[in-house]
Amino acid sequence: MAEQNDKNPSPATLMDVANQAGVSIATASRVLNGSARKVRNESYVKVMEAATKLNYRPNAYAQAVAKGTAPNIVLLVSDISDPYFAAVSQGVVKAAGEQGVSVTIGVAPDAKSELEAVRKATATRPRGIIISESERIDAPERAQLEAELKRYEAAGGHAVFILNRNLPFPAVDVANEVGARAIAKLIVDSGYRRPAILKGDDNYRSSKERLAGMMAVFDKAGITVDPKAVANGRFSRTEGYAAIMQLARLGRLTAASGADAAYDGQGVDCVVALNDVMAIGAMSALRANGIEPGKDMGVTGFGDIPYSADVHPSLTTVHLPLTEMGQAAVERVLASSDGDADAGSRLIFVQSAPDIVLRESLPRR
Repeated sequence: MAEQNDKNPSPATLMDVANQAGVSIATASRVLNGSARKVRNESYVKVMEAATKLNYRPNAYAQAVAKGTAPNIVLLVSDISDPYFAAVSQGVVKAAGEQGVSVTIGVAPDAKSELEAVRKATATRPRGIIISESERIDAPERAQLEAELKRYEAAGGHAVFILNRNLPFPAVDVANEVGARAIAKLIVDSGYRRPAILKGDDNYRSSKERLAGMMAVFDKAGITVDPKAVANGRFSRTEGYAAIMQLARLGRLTAASGADAAYDGQGVDCVVALNDVMAIGAMSALRANGIEPGKDMGVTGFGDIPYSADVHPSLTTVHLPLTEMGQAAVERVLASSDGDADAGSRLIFVQSAPDIVLRESLPRR
């Protein structure tokens, strides 16, 4: 066995080098992994001599971490199973892979877990951190998140948000309110006057912006949205389904009498969802109540996730370039890392005027 070990010795470790040189592992790491922190010349010489004697081969990843430029990007999303975040993630992974950069994906469904995930990510000193989540604009963790990312950037890292949060970091943005105005105008022009609106939480920035755009157009068209026909679908397919089922149980979808009836007993004529997965859940709920979407009632979404063209009826929606948004975030991280002079603008508008995709779910009345 001894002879076999002599022929095939195990590779020397950083600890082996430190022990041979009589220094700490931290000192050996600073010397061999190229840390910016200074090491006394005497210790430097000892470490290098020990490394040569032991035929030590440095770990490329450890070198990058020591320099604050680990060859990976951390991507944080709210829900990897959501087609919206899956499409954004696909763009991030594709763009990073083309540049030889790996991506680590983490899931953080709320502000608290997002802050914890960012803290864990910054500890590994990746090349970049991309945060793609629905922001709660009143989250108490907001100031702590900003401070954490500022420390990370001061150490040489690069943070990018997908969707603007009005924080002092680059953000890939889209015109949520402009897109909402455009699809609301299509709804009005198609002859609908009594919308049921599926929104997200009131403190979600995306929901707030989209709702404001739609309400402005409805108001201008003389349409007063009945508060009884507004429900929180929490940007979720299952919650969107549940919200429509609840409106049906209360008799607000179709013509009905009583205090719970919507639009003075006339019921609603379309479901306007502020994202696509809520719209898809809504269509299932409508069918469960004997209402055929795209025939008996119009339905619209927002986002143009890949599934929106495949459901029946195909979903009329606002197109967001989800894959391109992920790609743009990676490009910004890498441009900043390379010192690109054109990387100075904070907001990166992938699409300033989102397109409307008219499909079968919103026929003219």
